[in-house]
Amino acid sequence: MGDESDPRSGFAERLRALKDAVGVSVRDLEVASARTPRRRDGLPPLRLKRSTIAGMISRTRPVRPEQENFEVFVDTCLRIGEESGRSLPDDLADPKVWDAAYRDLLLDMAGMRSTSRMAGEAAKRLRSSDSPSEGTGPSAEPVPESAPLPEEPPGEPPSGEPSPSPPGPSLQPPEFRPPESTDSPQRPSGGSTTLPPAVGPFRRWMGRRAMRAAALTLTGVVIAAWAVWPAAKDMTGAPDASTTVASVGGDGVLRLGVLVPWSGDLQFFNRPMAAGVRLAVNEINAAGGVFGRDVSEVETDSGDSTTDLHLQALNMLITGGSDVVIGPITSSMSLELIDQAKSAGVAQISPTATADQLSDADDDGLFFRMVAPDSIQGDVLAKLIAADGGRRVGVLALDDPYGTGLSERIRRSLENRGITDLHAETYDTFDTSYTTEVKNIKDSAPDTIVVVGRTETAAVARELVRQGLGVDRHKWYFVDGNLSFYGRGLPRGTLTGVKATMAGAEVTDAFRRRLASFDPGVTDFKYAPEAYDATIVAALAALAAGRDDPKSIARAMADVTRGGERCTDFRTCARLLASGEDIDYDGASGPIDFTDRGDPATAPIGIYQYKATNTYISLSHELGELPT
Repeated sequence: MGDESDPRSGFAERLRALKDAVGVSVRDLEVASARTPRRRDGLPPLRLKRSTIAGMISRTRPVRPEQENFEVFVDTCLRIGEESGRSLPDDLADPKVWDAAYRDLLLDMAGMRSTSRMAGEAAKRLRSSDSPSEGTGPSAEPVPESAPLPEEPPGEPPSGEPSPSPPGPSLQPPEFRPPESTDSPQRPSGGSTTLPPAVGPFRRWMGRRAMRAAALTLTGVVIAAWAVWPAAKDMTGAPDASTTVASVGGDGVLRLGVLVPWSGDLQFFNRPMAAGVRLAVNEINAAGGVFGRDVSEVETDSGDSTTDLHLQALNMLITGGSDVVIGPITSSMSLELIDQAKSAGVAQISPTATADQLSDADDDGLFFRMVAPDSIQGDVLAKLIAADGGRRVGVLALDDPYGTGLSERIRRSLENRGITDLHAETYDTFDTSYTTEVKNIKDSAPDTIVVVGRTETAAVARELVRQGLGVDRHKWYFVDGNLSFYGRGLPRGTLTGVKATMAGAEVTDAFRRRLASFDPGVTDFKYAPEAYDATIVAALAALAAGRDDPKSIARAMADVTRGGERCTDFRTCARLLASGEDIDYDGASGPIDFTDRGDPATAPIGIYQYKATNTYISLSHELGELPT
């Protein structure tokens, strides 16, 4: 629940009450808002995004709405209520009351910002006293008005929701461990240093050779920073020639920013993704770094698609000078961030975004992804359905770029295999019931049901069973977005026999051991290989380009993954580049072979099956190819 002392929580509750009183869903409100006249003449219609609406009415992380968004939200709801003849309470039906409530919110927020400024000044004094005499870090940035208040670390998922990963340590940001000394640490004789993770404010002190860290919780954005360490040396004390470039473009330091979902519905991805990136950074730096200097890495909390944390986080990474941003997790967030990254001229590599729309996005050649696009996964799933004898298929898909994009690819691939009896329904996660959508699927008399969703899948599964569409009489299929350990969140046997596909590599035992030895707390390895490879590819591209500026790195990205001498680790690949060879990096996630659009030309797809315990096992992996 939201913090009762936060005025945004009370205001969000009032907005929810208005929305519920007029009986409109988030999806319908989004569509209707485009038809609402603006209050000031000459302004074009404003269609509210679902993520904007979700942030305004969030129970846990409400944001202070911009005035224009607030006005369109209220005016749209009042218009719908009037057109439908609904009678609203006076405190919800009067625009003047709403305007007064919004003014009160602004006044209350002004008081909160005063408190935040005092805390920011205290943080600044702490940095000043903690900095060496030759220089200090930048002053604390002001707390954004829309930033959520700090909350307690998330606990167990609510009853009935999927348990996203097998039992293990809670997935929290890494523990803050202050360095013991400001002096530069000496590398062991093998040239390897294991860098301890740290959580702290978004800051980097250029030219410094030690890692400094602190904790900042004012904005609710969790940040982990790995600062620049001394240039790698071999056992003779000389720089490692395999990664030292005599003439380097840019400033000579490769800076990686990482969008990690430490909060929200996607936080079960945080530990494996962060561990994969950190393992890669550690191995790169142990092998001599890039241009003889260690790579720096900064992590920020990207949250989930119900907030704008990912927008704030990317802005922080851009402001901090990141050359390459790794992340975000979802396709919808990736699509939202492309314009911002393109305007800043920053390269992006998502380990997990699969939407086909990303292949044709206007990204100036700066966006790449490590995982198979939906076109590959959709084709593999359709082949699986056909092989299992499916002939009448009902598809329930989340109404976002991921859900609609993947379901469309499944439809096309099924039709190519002669299966044309198809019925698809989309749903919105902000709606509390899926009764209508499931009934429409039932009316189509399917023998096969595909659910393309995320964490709401447990509720969808319960509704399917309630309406007599259980696994005893129908074949069910899931995809990577809802492949999860549901355990006791569903009655035993609910998912027996359900098959699922997941875009992503099979995690080898050797990679598991490497990752576990680096971060013993990792129990779920989902997409860790892709995050690891994204980091390695960024470093190799910088070496191949001879520069660390983002556009040069992006231009070299595809070339280091195709057409050259095959290599499978950073040290070997870096030495080949230093000797003038072209390389083809095949990593922990398999062959990559980037196309000119930033997609992997070939990518692995895993096939899984659920047991009576509502947990799954791996059946096989196959290498899919982009359809022609």
